[in-house]
Amino acid sequence: MPHEIALGEVYIPPLLLVVVIAYALASFVFFIGGKLGLYRFIAFPMIAELCLMVIFVNALSQYITIF
Repeated sequence: MPHEIALGEVYIPPLLLVVVIAYALASFVFFIGGKLGLYRFIAFPMIAELCLMVIFVNALSQYITIF
């Protein structure tokens, strides 16, 4: 059974933690891709970043139980 993470008096749900980590990873990957000039191969960069974030959420949720 998953439990919330308690930081003092504030309870943080595990899904929020997974989404924040996934967003940071996706932003880092797209930052590196931007520096390498890979944006020219992507038609819709914002949709691609969202899809990459969903992939990271799915991958991370295997290790951090959210349900």
